[in-house]
Amino acid sequence: MRRKSTKPPARLLAALLACLLLAACGAQPSPQPDPVPDSVPAEPSALTVVITDAQDTLDPAKVTAAGGESLLYHLFENLMRWTDGGDGWAVLSPGQAESYSVDTDFAGNATYTFTLREDARWSDGRPVTAAHFAAAWQRLADPAQNLPRRELMRIVSGYDQVQQTGDVSLLGVSAPDERTFVVSLQGSHAHFLAELCAGAWTMPVRDDLLSGGSWGDSADATVTNGAYTAAHLSRNLVTLKRSETYYDSAAAVPDEIRFVTREGAQADYDKLLAGEAALVTGLPQEPLRALADSGLWTPEPVTCAYGVLLNTQRPPFDDDNIRTAFRLAIDPQSVAEQLGDPTLRSAGGLIPYGVADYGTPSRPAEDAPEKEAGALPDPNAASNAAPPPAEPDPVYWDFRAHSLEVETGHTQRDYDADCLRAQALMAQAGYANGGGFPVVEYIYVDTGLAGELARVLQAMWQERLGVTVTVRGVSQEEYDALVLLQPLPEDVQAEGSAPQQVGALGAATGDFTLAGQTFSAPYSDAGALLERFCSASGDNVTGYASDAFDILLSSARAAVSPEPRDAYLHDAETILLEDAPVIPVCSLGGSFQLAQGYTGLYRAPDGVYFLFNVGMETPQ
Repeated sequence: MRRKSTKPPARLLAALLACLLLAACGAQPSPQPDPVPDSVPAEPSALTVVITDAQDTLDPAKVTAAGGESLLYHLFENLMRWTDGGDGWAVLSPGQAESYSVDTDFAGNATYTFTLREDARWSDGRPVTAAHFAAAWQRLADPAQNLPRRELMRIVSGYDQVQQTGDVSLLGVSAPDERTFVVSLQGSHAHFLAELCAGAWTMPVRDDLLSGGSWGDSADATVTNGAYTAAHLSRNLVTLKRSETYYDSAAAVPDEIRFVTREGAQADYDKLLAGEAALVTGLPQEPLRALADSGLWTPEPVTCAYGVLLNTQRPPFDDDNIRTAFRLAIDPQSVAEQLGDPTLRSAGGLIPYGVADYGTPSRPAEDAPEKEAGALPDPNAASNAAPPPAEPDPVYWDFRAHSLEVETGHTQRDYDADCLRAQALMAQAGYANGGGFPVVEYIYVDTGLAGELARVLQAMWQERLGVTVTVRGVSQEEYDALVLLQPLPEDVQAEGSAPQQVGALGAATGDFTLAGQTFSAPYSDAGALLERFCSASGDNVTGYASDAFDILLSSARAAVSPEPRDAYLHDAETILLEDAPVIPVCSLGGSFQLAQGYTGLYRAPDGVYFLFNVGMETPQ
């Protein structure tokens, strides 16, 4: 066994802003919020924040509404926490745990042991114990609870047994004493601490209060362990007050934070300009354009991208050459320019440039950490690792570098040359100038910019390839039914009458040919976006199967340190782009804005924003 004692990292790899999905860019319902203050005082002790969705609960395991997780991070604190790095980006720091250690077994499974701080307290004064964390994790994994984020517990050992038996004691979490919390994982999970803080659902819960049925349903019943307590909860207004029991209460600047549901684009925009709201989230396209034109807002990178899914098990896209031709016929920079949305950036790959220092890594000869014989598989060893990468295709480049070039009006991609190559590939497949090519359909969720994007892509394919692509906007429900894989009864599968097709290596596909899709990671890690295209992934709706890609992802999972892991992920992305089961089109920028005069906002990789340091600038 190998023990690696660590201190919490001084900084998580590149943090980034919250993403606005394309579907969220359209018209939103206009619920009437509770009244907000007419003005914000010059030296505010309270902040008003306008969020997109109404909030129905404060239960960390149940919140799914937009803005809810940011709210919860002010009420609850995990083992680690996000603090201000001084540049608007969050850094990962000790939270309820003052330290941790990591053990790895011979199979590469990691066990984390956290030591809780002595001064961690609930808002009613009781100590926060390891049992409260164990109760939260077991509750989330419990199939009887049917909580929305249950699948995220898959990384914990014993999860499958819990699903089969319903016995939560089989989950790989334990509390040997009040200050020791132990988590046993299935695999190494190099970015586990980031995964841990990628959502509010693993926040501790007071198991002694859960049985009452009112946990999270009212402000009075929701005891918290973070910098704030809940003072008021209604559908359109949540008010937080600074906690008197939090160990680091000085870290919270505002005495009060009020989260109100948006009234509408213009009303929210007016509140922002008037200073009646310190922060507005979910601003749609036109107000953002106005802010950008006035110099008051600048889009920033996120862990969110938009692209095209291609069904690799359905003709004509079972042909690699056809898929590549469709990729080369898209000019991402032109797409971004034609749509004119200030939140969009052209895509140089599937991985947005804000993700985890994901640049152009160099493959080390040896893994960085010192190894003991037999302790862990060496991801760089010839026996179990992917072969050294071939020379990269010149069409690809580091996305971050490309983004900078786009901003300065330069690009490395020769789009005209790409189109000539695309036409040659079509001719090679027997469809010169599009002759004989079948009519194919592109479907998308009919909200916001998705429809505009569909028509831009349609025109590019027609003009450059001579093909006919129809576009169809559908509801989210219809899209899910057509594209997303649904579990089927075993007898139906056995009869072969399932509506989904089964492709290579058992990969399943939905009932679609081309589909627009948003790609987002729950934490800032390239692997979270790439894993969905493994042949065995339940999220691989394209039917794509590549031994080389699977080996690279397997090698990345086994890597002990981030450097070789990122190298394997980079190579895997290159293969994915070349095989083109997905065509990246654009990345999506942040859609929220601080009012003039306010400073101190910072953001975490998963899009959560923090208001602990927000206040008015001191006049010079």
